[in-house]
Amino acid sequence: MRKICWLTIAFLSVLQGLQAQAVYVGQVRDVSTREVVSGVKVSLLGSHSVAYANASGDFVIKGKIEEGASTAAGTFSFIGNAMVWQEMSDFSFQLYDVQGKKILSESGLGGQGQYLFPRLAPALYVLGVEAGGEKRAYKLLSDGRRTMPVDTQTPWHEQTVSPGLDTLRFEKAGYFPRDLILPRRDTLLNVSLMAGEYDELHYLNELVQPFAYDLLSSTPSRTNVGGIRAVKIIYHEEEDRMYYQNTKRYNLHFSFAEAQLGFRGGNGLFNLTQYRDNPDRYLFPANLNYYPRLDRYVLQLVAINEMSCENIKRLYDKLLETSFFGEKLVFFANRPEWENCAGVPLISSEELYAGQNYQALNLEQNYGYLTKVALEDLSNTYLGRRDIVLLNGIPNDVPVVAGIITSEFQTPLSHINVLSNSRGTPNMALRDGWESPLLDSLIGRLVYLRVKADTFELRAANLDEAEAFWAEREPKDTLVLGKNTQLSGLVDLTQAGHDWVDRIGGKAANFAEMLKVSYNGQPIPVPEDPFAIPFFYYAQHLQQSGLDSWLTQMLADPLFQNSPAYRQASLKVFQDSIRTYPLDPTLLSMVMSRINNFQDFDSYRFRSSTNAEDLENFSGAGLYDSYSGKKHHIKKTVAAAIKKVWASLWNWRAYEERAYYKIDHQSCAMGVLVHRSFPDEDANGVVVTRNLYNLNPGFIINVQYKEYSIVFPEPGIIHDQIMLFLWSLTPGQPFSVEYLSFSNIPELNGQRVMSDAEIFELGHYCMALKQHFFNKVPHTSGQNFDDYALDIEFKVDSEVSPRKVYIKQARIFK
Repeated sequence: MRKICWLTIAFLSVLQGLQAQAVYVGQVRDVSTREVVSGVKVSLLGSHSVAYANASGDFVIKGKIEEGASTAAGTFSFIGNAMVWQEMSDFSFQLYDVQGKKILSESGLGGQGQYLFPRLAPALYVLGVEAGGEKRAYKLLSDGRRTMPVDTQTPWHEQTVSPGLDTLRFEKAGYFPRDLILPRRDTLLNVSLMAGEYDELHYLNELVQPFAYDLLSSTPSRTNVGGIRAVKIIYHEEEDRMYYQNTKRYNLHFSFAEAQLGFRGGNGLFNLTQYRDNPDRYLFPANLNYYPRLDRYVLQLVAINEMSCENIKRLYDKLLETSFFGEKLVFFANRPEWENCAGVPLISSEELYAGQNYQALNLEQNYGYLTKVALEDLSNTYLGRRDIVLLNGIPNDVPVVAGIITSEFQTPLSHINVLSNSRGTPNMALRDGWESPLLDSLIGRLVYLRVKADTFELRAANLDEAEAFWAEREPKDTLVLGKNTQLSGLVDLTQAGHDWVDRIGGKAANFAEMLKVSYNGQPIPVPEDPFAIPFFYYAQHLQQSGLDSWLTQMLADPLFQNSPAYRQASLKVFQDSIRTYPLDPTLLSMVMSRINNFQDFDSYRFRSSTNAEDLENFSGAGLYDSYSGKKHHIKKTVAAAIKKVWASLWNWRAYEERAYYKIDHQSCAMGVLVHRSFPDEDANGVVVTRNLYNLNPGFIINVQYKEYSIVFPEPGIIHDQIMLFLWSLTPGQPFSVEYLSFSNIPELNGQRVMSDAEIFELGHYCMALKQHFFNKVPHTSGQNFDDYALDIEFKVDSEVSPRKVYIKQARIFK
């Protein structure tokens, strides 16, 4: 166990300042127990001056005399509890109380020196001084700690200050040594030392060494950050005191306030009074995170914390006053109104992300052979379900693998991570992973990878433990999907529902279910003119072209089954054949008639909708492709869009994914969900209706400007990531918005992608969808409502009306 102590510096007055020599007086205490520490050696570095703290922890030591500087002859001064003299002849003194009783008497003290008074009882005293045959008397006042002249005090700022700095070193066995760099002036010090052991540590009021931060810090309570440390802090306004919590012991501000600050009334009252601007507030909670790669201490506030710029500046200044941080202390403004607080240096989300080396995406474990693949070589590299792949970027597609490590941070709601979540695959980002000696030493070897919230475990493994793990975790039974190819004609989705997966696919069936959901008496807004093309026409296309027989023969071919390269090439030829065979004229006529009848939009989106996606136990995110078709376009024809969607059922990665889950490929079919497209949306995004990062009820929103991708972001591009809490302390406000990162798209000029009003509107729609799907759509997860989640895609578009929020898709998120 460790024990700690600190240091505060205060400047006090002197009777007569020495022009070129400073006197340092003070007391040493243990920072944890606050008891005095005796016997501490005090050294003035660069000189021979040494002093020792007495039994009361008091010390006095003189600074250096600058060469060529003159001293004031025959003078003495008071500082703190010490008297210092220069150039005195035969100096002696006596101290009396007001009744005339002699308390102290010293004689023969020499021409220069210092005397440390004992801790006198608070009272008036008379000091008699004799030097060179001359006698003088002074009235002194003691407050129990300091002894000062009553009538001859000189303010500290009027002292004569010698240029330069002095360094004092404090040392004692059992304590950490401490150096203080001080401006060369008479100074009163309260010095606290940190002992090597402590039994109980609840908090510190000051941090003057990085080691103290380490003692108090723990991993952050939020898993969206990795490789950093966190300390919770509370500024007590009434005491004008900072409390740095032992965050290993108290992981909540409330639990600390209740145990150590005497707060009564429960957590609810704490939130209502101490996070809001109101007359009952006297505590200001905050978080202090350390980013080792940046060497920055970052002050952060939760979204519900109502703080004016004035109070943020007070908090920031108090941190500077009570810590060693200096210029390393910055503020992350996770609410737009905090971005212009004067006198508080900011750090951007780009800098924060650059300061993280590790990002935990999917907290899972697995065994596999560590394989290093450059992004440009990925398309020509076979990766199997026993490979843990290290990539120097973020790919659009990754087949079923045992684990993923990227050297760039991923979007938490990207297809790669959604698939990892669905598969139970460990997924992480490690910025220095591509050059990591540890990873390089394990390339080509069987390893065990475990992704944790704040770190990861990667080690060599043996085959026996790996095979036992694989046998327990991987799917065993063949899954035959329901497929109904008898329904013909275009499907009016208002007449369909979740149980139509076997006829129109999961995406279209879930879309149909969304049409049943309303908020505030109005339907949830979805893209206009939606309908579905059922499986009937996909099956008809294969039958009329003879591709159904080809498919049967291809799937049964041993070479196709056993050779990945042959399998990949065969699937490509099969897809080309689907795309080149003419579309049934009757189907094309029905579709053109439908979209021509809806004249408001020229472009339509034809979206993949299979019975092997958007299912409770099989997400299929990103496995299949969607395309746009225009009414009067030579190349982007409706017929081409439909056939390309059908062909994507046989994408290489889709086949491999289904094979891993032992899905019977012959039981798969492709339908098409159709609605108007969004050729120039204002924003696009994804919501997961569960807090992925901590236990506070909330949604995670990832949204980006216009068509910049959320699921396949370009390197270096950051989006708005929002934690939408499902409660608020502000009357009339339904949610609380906290930004975890800000979009760095140049066109935004630092503005947010969505307004708070739009975010609240989106939150209401997502809550209504979550309630409907939880209560009306069968699921076997066994989760309660808070843990149950949907993966929801949305758009913000201005084509029909200014800035309208649309819900594009909803599916169960595991």
